[in-house]
Amino acid sequence: MDKFVLIDGNSLINRGFYATPPMSSSKGEPTNAVYAFCNMLIKIITDINPKYMLVAFDRREPTFRHALFTDYKGTRKPSPPDLHPQIETLKNVLDAMDIKRFELAGFEADDIIGTIAHKFQQVETVIITGDKDSFQLVDDNTCVYFTKRGITELDVYNHLNFKEKMGINPIQIIDLKALMGDSSDNIPGVKGVGEKTAINLIQTYNSIENLYENVNEIKGKLFEKLVADKDNSFLSKKLATINTQVPIEGELESYVFPYPFDEKVKEIFSRLELRNLLKKENIFVESVKENSFVKEVETVEIFDEKFFMSLIKNDKIVVNISDYINFYVFDNFEYKLKIKENFFDDGFEAEEAISLLKPIFEDENKTIILFYKNQTRHLLNKHNISFKAKCYDVSIMKYLVDFTGKDVPLNDVFLDHNLNAKTPAFSLSQLFEEYFSKMNEDDLALYNKIELPLCDVLYDMEVEGFAISESELYKMGEKFSQELKEVENKIFELAGEKFNVSSPKQLGVILFEKLNLKHGKKNKNGYSTSADVLEALENEHPIIPLILKYRQLSKINSTYIEGYKRLIDKKTGVVHTTFNQVQTATGRLSSREPNLQNIPVRDEIGREIRKLFKARDNDHILIDADYSQIELRLLAHFSKSQTLIDAFNNGVDIHSVTASQVFGVELSQVTKEMRSTAKAVNFGIIYGISDFGLAKNVKCSVKTAREYIAKYFEMYPKIKEYMNFNVESARKNGYAITLFNRRRYIREINSQNYNLRQFGERAAMNMPLQGTAADIIKIAMINVHKKLIEGGYKSKLILQVHDELIIDALKSEAEEVKNLLKFEMENAVKLSVPLDVDVSVCENWYDAK
Repeated sequence: MDKFVLIDGNSLINRGFYATPPMSSSKGEPTNAVYAFCNMLIKIITDINPKYMLVAFDRREPTFRHALFTDYKGTRKPSPPDLHPQIETLKNVLDAMDIKRFELAGFEADDIIGTIAHKFQQVETVIITGDKDSFQLVDDNTCVYFTKRGITELDVYNHLNFKEKMGINPIQIIDLKALMGDSSDNIPGVKGVGEKTAINLIQTYNSIENLYENVNEIKGKLFEKLVADKDNSFLSKKLATINTQVPIEGELESYVFPYPFDEKVKEIFSRLELRNLLKKENIFVESVKENSFVKEVETVEIFDEKFFMSLIKNDKIVVNISDYINFYVFDNFEYKLKIKENFFDDGFEAEEAISLLKPIFEDENKTIILFYKNQTRHLLNKHNISFKAKCYDVSIMKYLVDFTGKDVPLNDVFLDHNLNAKTPAFSLSQLFEEYFSKMNEDDLALYNKIELPLCDVLYDMEVEGFAISESELYKMGEKFSQELKEVENKIFELAGEKFNVSSPKQLGVILFEKLNLKHGKKNKNGYSTSADVLEALENEHPIIPLILKYRQLSKINSTYIEGYKRLIDKKTGVVHTTFNQVQTATGRLSSREPNLQNIPVRDEIGREIRKLFKARDNDHILIDADYSQIELRLLAHFSKSQTLIDAFNNGVDIHSVTASQVFGVELSQVTKEMRSTAKAVNFGIIYGISDFGLAKNVKCSVKTAREYIAKYFEMYPKIKEYMNFNVESARKNGYAITLFNRRRYIREINSQNYNLRQFGERAAMNMPLQGTAADIIKIAMINVHKKLIEGGYKSKLILQVHDELIIDALKSEAEEVKNLLKFEMENAVKLSVPLDVDVSVCENWYDAK
């Protein structure tokens, strides 16, 4: 028998919204509920294989039930603002899918579902809902798939198992609601009668009509409750009864839907950036658009060198190097170098194919369009091919236009833009055209003056690497291993037994059952032993500080000591990190394998890791330069706060100035403790810190922290104005902007979710400062790199970490290079306050601080 799936649209999208973490497209459109619904829909289609489908929706207008009872659903809270627009988006998705949807003023989705279920008895009906009202529709022909947890777990109710599960028959659900009521719909029922009592009454009397005919058989308080609320009971039964006579036109065949989906669905998934849905196998037909796309661009395999050389005469070539080497040369053909799979194949050996790229990449008159220039440069470098051609790096163009701070693989970008990954070079060409057309003057300036030149700087730094003392690495590893063992033994001694300290489950038992420490809620995995939980207990038992130290040592040992061992070049003693300039939302760089930007510096154990990093040999030395309080200096510049500007221009300690202002004392009376608190306030303000956060940082009450913040803004009103301006500007425009017009889109700032909105406001306050600081050090890197090359220096820029630059300098050049580094960093940009740079010359990175 064919199957007809009826979906309660409002029920499923509501559950999807609450069961799925917040998601949004790069344009700020919330998508989590739509994603969850569509994911569930595809699972329903593949598991149930229905021929017919309808999604029913509620409307906002009052229904016939409101006429019976004005307070019907009166206790329901309004839909979350981030959910409401997703309902309309979902309707658009369903329309693209050609899945029938229906809603009618005066009726609810349940009534529409009930009517259809009764109307078409020639098919097997499956109702998908999270509302138990639909249970009354279960019969020989109709079952209910009830969304039990979120929308991932379904519980099936049919005519065979219903009574066993519920204890009553499906039609008696309305009598159950008549007695126990329904708080979600504000159906009153009989006050004081719960589900268990109601089921017992129905099992005995079958219906409320029969119950009230024999109500005198009931004794005690239950009799009094039933008599007192008789009218409410009959009213509730009417409210709970699904109307199966809704005027719905259309024959059964009008509910047939096409599957797999066509191009319209792919386009709307792409627009909403629902990549996981786009990647699902077998859910799309090969569309007309895609067929024409393939016809328009013919892929031609290249088997011989002469043919290849005849193709590369164009000045502008799109190159995609992945498993194959693809070219697009703007003549509706994509060319692919044919790589031999076995000895007898025509084509090229892999090495030979890459060597053919030499005349393209080493021609200064050619322009190459590609994705990730530096990855390509590293590949070419292995084959002694230099990169002299001009270049458009589409990954950077995407970063500047979208500025999501998400490093998305190229094939996923193709999916987002509904392009064909089967013709990557041609699709990359289309991507280039799209992003180039979106780039305004500011984007082009950032691209041409900062980001593209920085590519070459980062490449040279990656090739150069940072030397590590391998002997010290192994010594430090032994030291940490010994410390770990000692700490572990102390933990065992305090616990009174041995256990796996790294196991949260075993640790939870020791702390909260054996030692009876205060714990949070227990879940199926045991007690939480997160850092927050342990830090709150730090003074409750001597075992807690030891566990925190154990975790710290264990993490440092595994992440850094053991991590570096496998990454160090055994021939040169150097580690080569990879920088990513398109991964952060603020414009800062990140690094990986190894990540040299996350080495802990707040405690001595973490700082010791820096002792491993040194100059490459005895003829070299490290020069380390660090911007001093750059974000506070930018705050002074942007806010035009004269007090701050004067302090920086006169070389007065800014934290002491703030302490003087906040505590109302003369500068000479500021104590070390006052300065420390003022420092926490200064840096906290930059990041939009809350009174709770500040209280935690300076170890004071929330009330006192609130007073510190209030006093700060009272003394620095220009800063308050500036922060408010940033928030309102981001709320209006959807983005925050740096001094160099780099944008960060902040979708969360207009969210109705308090936590998301607070995050958005903090990001709006900080982005102009942190983003501008990132831009400034990038400019400094470009200028330093350029001057080192122009001056013929053998010293090399090797690392950037936040506001810090490191040069591996030839000792004979050290003094000149030190001055060059300081000058270029301090003059990267002119502000209303000086950029101050601390420079040190040292044997290893640790000594720089």
